[in-house]
Amino acid sequence: MKKTFIFCLLTMLTIKMTYAHNPLSATYYLEVNQELGILNVSVSQAGFQEALNKHYPEINFDKLSDVEYKKLAVGYIKDNFNLMVNGNQVQLLNGGLKLGNHQTDLKFITSDLPHKFSNLAIKIDAFKENDHHQTVFSLSLHGVSDKVILTEKNDYATSVNFENNKMVAKTEGFDTKYLWFFTAIPILIVGKKLFSSQKDSE
Repeated sequence: MKKTFIFCLLTMLTIKMTYAHNPLSATYYLEVNQELGILNVSVSQAGFQEALNKHYPEINFDKLSDVEYKKLAVGYIKDNFNLMVNGNQVQLLNGGLKLGNHQTDLKFITSDLPHKFSNLAIKIDAFKENDHHQTVFSLSLHGVSDKVILTEKNDYATSVNFENNKMVAKTEGFDTKYLWFFTAIPILIVGKKLFSSQKDSE
């Protein structure tokens, strides 16, 4: 029994570490505390470097100082992050970067956030240079956590509404101005049949 428990624990830890260091994924975690937002970004060092190499092919990264590299990396994250809350743009302000052996972590303070979230639109183009990349955007709002997955299938963007501080996918309303088209179809069909019948009887 003890061996089974240890095996299961090691398996879960291995899966978690693999996910954290997965070069094909990045995690963005936005924690909202009153009107203050803190964004944590985690991505594998290999995945980050690959994206930077493709995005800035003219730069020789071996010749950059640590300060220059961090400034470039932070700028890349800021330039490829677009968040709208209740129709207002949210900016990434002060940020820092921590390089690890396998994983890179970044942290930013955001501009002021509203106390109540009605809707949110997020687009994260960072790392899309890497094939089959996906970004997990998580939000902790007043103690309620939720997440969305951004991939090339949704162009790394999505929009959501909120119910009880929880993200709910937007449903597009049906445009009633096109109802006349669907109403006209059966009328045209019936009219055509009647016209054909009258023509045949003549």
